[in-house]
Amino acid sequence: MRISIFEKRHYAIYTKTVIADIVTFFLLFSVLVHAQEISQAAKKPVLVRDTDIADGKELESPKEPDPVKSKENLSIGNLYLKRRNYSAAISRYIEAISWLESSIPAHEALARAYEKNGDITKAIKTLEAVIEKNPDSTKNKGFKAKIVSLRKKLQ
Repeated sequence: MRISIFEKRHYAIYTKTVIADIVTFFLLFSVLVHAQEISQAAKKPVLVRDTDIADGKELESPKEPDPVKSKENLSIGNLYLKRRNYSAAISRYIEAISWLESSIPAHEALARAYEKNGDITKAIKTLEAVIEKNPDSTKNKGFKAKIVSLRKKLQ
């Protein structure tokens, strides 16, 4: 029995169509099964036991003191202060203080940035905080004088 060229082509096309139909069926079936699994997973309640996580607050571990990172942020803050970008300078000074709580230059620069930004009360609070954190500092006398002059600006 001989098969004609027409029949060979017809058989090849038929075979490709059947294979394509089978592949399409399996792809659609797998997508439907996956979608059903997702919808069932979404219905399952999730138990959250930590109230901070449940409230959406992220838990931050306290930073280890790092004088190098503090100095880097202080330097960048000084550049922002020179360019009169006071809000960026303030954020860098706060970051510097977060790396080294007792940094007198960072507190002093933060107070200066607050003052230049027009937030005199925060400048005063910053200077009071640096005096409180470093009671034996030789700069405290100058800080107290600065606080007095800032309070006069408030009035």
